[in-house]
Amino acid sequence: MKTNNEIINICIASDNNFAPLVATTIASICLNTTRRVKFWCLETNISDLNKHLIATLHQKFDNFEIEYISIEKQLLDNFAKKLFVFERISADAYSRLFIPDLFPNLDKMIYLDVDIVAMGDIGNLYDIHLGDYAIGAIPEGEYAALPKTWRSDMEINPNHKYFNSGVLLMNPKKLHQEKFLDRLAQIANKYADAILYGDQDLLNKYADYNYLELPWRFNMMGLVLERTLYTDDPQLREQINTEYKNIVIRHFESGCKPWVTDRFWIKNIKIKNSAEFWAVAAMTPYLTWFERQYQLKSADYAQNVIKSMLGTNISKSKISSVRLFGFLPLMRIRHHNKKTQFMLFNIIPILSYKVKNAGKKKVWRLFDFITIFITKY
Repeated sequence: MKTNNEIINICIASDNNFAPLVATTIASICLNTTRRVKFWCLETNISDLNKHLIATLHQKFDNFEIEYISIEKQLLDNFAKKLFVFERISADAYSRLFIPDLFPNLDKMIYLDVDIVAMGDIGNLYDIHLGDYAIGAIPEGEYAALPKTWRSDMEINPNHKYFNSGVLLMNPKKLHQEKFLDRLAQIANKYADAILYGDQDLLNKYADYNYLELPWRFNMMGLVLERTLYTDDPQLREQINTEYKNIVIRHFESGCKPWVTDRFWIKNIKIKNSAEFWAVAAMTPYLTWFERQYQLKSADYAQNVIKSMLGTNISKSKISSVRLFGFLPLMRIRHHNKKTQFMLFNIIPILSYKVKNAGKKKVWRLFDFITIFITKY
């Protein structure tokens, strides 16, 4: 029987580049959780300065402690290089795979990606009984961006619901006893050509219809929230809305993150819970860093979306061309003074933005004359 006095063990992973997100993750959890939390940070080269800055959170929160565990970069690289993975998955993502060997005597551990913001008491997740399962996870289900052949190529149970590995409830002791890391290495060797999402695919194959399915509230992803805008199924919409009302963890799992943009650029949908993220960022010593990231990255985000969709490079010259199949002119990006135009088929000005107020404001227009939204920095 769990008690409210039991310490909550949470494992996170980061290199020095993502240290500010370690701070927002800790702050949001401590703000919403009544019990004491022990954070175990699997780190590769986080600087002493960043560790000191993260430690200043003790001035605001007295219900946590943090311990850093250094993971040898070469170990992660050796694992990652076996696989073809989507380009934005870094080798550090594989740190979570070492949890069972690092904590062989613990029977409960939460693993979290650091691109999350807690909006409820994480003790509600920690207190879930895993029973005979070694892993509890939240399915992406039919929204998973998987090739049609993935299930057959991975030889996975057809009833398995593909889950997101950004939030996991684990039994490290049980996984250690199952020789977890050795089995993952075998999976990586056998299915390397079929793996697209790195450690996430490995974990799904390992579980293979044998994990505890947890509610969306513990890993509320953008891809789930977007479904409420398009689904014609009232039951599904009600289910998502109910989960959202009881949300514990909001996961910014895609490239649309609050410190990059405040909208899903393609659909012009405001990202939910951006305000909550920025409120937490203001509690950390990294607010200026996040503001700077937003200024630097939001300007190029629309171009990056096009690049990722078409698999083509966009140069930084005054006029850039996007060609489908290498020859069909699809899009021209024209930069002139403080104005940027995205021209469909090189002639139709479908989208544009103009920088004003010394770079502190951008006015976005559809077809070059309909103002659709304004971003301010």
